[in-house]
Amino acid sequence: MSKKILIVGMNYIGDTLFVTPLIKALKEYYKDSFIDIVNGSRGVDILANNSDIRNIITKPNNELEYKKFIEKIKSEKYDIGYAATTSFYGAVYLYKAKIPIRVGVNSEARGVLLTHKTSWLKHKRHIIDTILSPLKTLGIDVKSKKLNLYLSDSEIMFGKKMTEKYSRILFVHAGATRISKRYPTKLFADAIKSFYDATGSDIILIGGKEDTMLSNEIKNHLGDSNAIKEDFTGTLSIRELIGALNCGYAFLGGDSAPLHISSALGLKTLGLYGDTMPLIYGAIGENAVNIDGGSMNCHPVKRYYCEHFKRGCKTVECLSELDPSMVSSQLINFY
Repeated sequence: MSKKILIVGMNYIGDTLFVTPLIKALKEYYKDSFIDIVNGSRGVDILANNSDIRNIITKPNNELEYKKFIEKIKSEKYDIGYAATTSFYGAVYLYKAKIPIRVGVNSEARGVLLTHKTSWLKHKRHIIDTILSPLKTLGIDVKSKKLNLYLSDSEIMFGKKMTEKYSRILFVHAGATRISKRYPTKLFADAIKSFYDATGSDIILIGGKEDTMLSNEIKNHLGDSNAIKEDFTGTLSIRELIGALNCGYAFLGGDSAPLHISSALGLKTLGLYGDTMPLIYGAIGENAVNIDGGSMNCHPVKRYYCEHFKRGCKTVECLSELDPSMVSSQLINFY
């Protein structure tokens, strides 16, 4: 069954990774299909080397780009359009491109623009399940929810070269998109010290340039400790980071792209969650463990308000109460 399929994807790195099981499922069902994906520029690098994708189209940034973008996808005459994002614009793109079969969850009152839809069930299941659920309207049974990352030979070799001095590496990432998703650096340092004292394992800090201050704070809190063997923060591109993480053994961090990349690569992954819920955004896989600081340390009514209405309380209250000994104990169990 040869089809031309357009997927409207996500914006950010971790969210884009959540779309990869959908890409695989569509390609396996429509074996001779051509799959194009529209994605935010920040997340496109996560799709590199994916042979199931024909074209990656970057989302428009302004009105002029938008008009050209709509004309371009309309001219492709896609058979199926799939809104992986729950946002309203995802369905609008498909509708304006005059794609005959338009698939997605009925979120943000966009169901009128879709021909095939399922209920949103917001806050009741993992985002991957939400993205995959409309497949059943096409008669497709989901075989796997595995996140898919594809590394080139050069990326694999780069990672090996960067980490060749170390073994059973624990990568630590202190950053996240907002403060309410960040475990305090002092507590990170306490957990790292306990873990290092117990195992002597090699620990490497990672992150983007925006995380440099956080990594420096962790090192300052550790003082003269020799726990941190390397600090890659702000020095690697996203693809280089994936290559390095591919050589790791375990990962510690909050709800962020490196967390989900690590779980996709099969590392023993410990996610620390504050205002976001592991039920929806948790690291997945048999090697993933999520500690839900929000449910442990926040009043249920306040957390409901935070998650369902406010989208982040802009504090670290629920994470600052998370005992670093609990974190270090779980890391030690990994080893």
